[in-house]
Amino acid sequence: MLKSERKKLIMDRLREDDFVTLDSLVALLETSESTVRRDLDELEAERKLHRIHGGAEKLHSLQEELSVQQKSIKNVQEKKLIAQKAREFICEGEVIFIEAGSTNELLVDELSATDITVVTNSINHAIKLVDKQIRTIVIGGEVKMTTQANIGPLALKQINQLSFDKAFMGTNGIDNDNLTTPDIYEATIKQAIIANSKEIFVLTDSTKLDVVSFAKFAKVEEANLIINRSSKAIVEKLKKKTKVIQV
Repeated sequence: MLKSERKKLIMDRLREDDFVTLDSLVALLETSESTVRRDLDELEAERKLHRIHGGAEKLHSLQEELSVQQKSIKNVQEKKLIAQKAREFICEGEVIFIEAGSTNELLVDELSATDITVVTNSINHAIKLVDKQIRTIVIGGEVKMTTQANIGPLALKQINQLSFDKAFMGTNGIDNDNLTTPDIYEATIKQAIIANSKEIFVLTDSTKLDVVSFAKFAKVEEANLIINRSSKAIVEKLKKKTKVIQV
């Protein structure tokens, strides 16, 4: 099969599924793993896709955001390690905020019945927390369909009435200076969480590094970053500005 044909098939599959694994492409193209890797590298250089661990994903616009379901099946093992590391920073007696999101949901899975209070803007998180007999406070507001996060004026008002020892958050992009998200309303909620928390932890896999979304919600130095190991040059730059915890 010609290289141009392989590339067309790769892009066709990405348009259908948003992301593809290396193994599935090897089977689809009936070629070697090294050939597929070269094709993916070339397509990334052409700004047609974004390489991720074990495959590739479709490039997204500044305001585009994957659904919870789509996020929950991406980079699962890396996200589990990040969640396990985040659990180590939670102490008895604390009031913590756990934001909506797929990696943060894995953090909820790591928790056990203990003397903490968890505040969340995710109904999914709240159900799991109650099942674990953990004291839970749910922030209300409008439910954003893609992320299933409660946002809007009501959520903002409630968050501003509370204080947290620590907050565990997500991000859609991290560059040298800023943390970003596609939604300006969700950015406002994130800013309120940060303003009312003594310490911030951002849980994110390395695919978000060197990515910029539409709305800035924090400077990188405002948060501790928990990410999986990456050879990207930006990691060393971030370490000069804030605490970077790699797992």
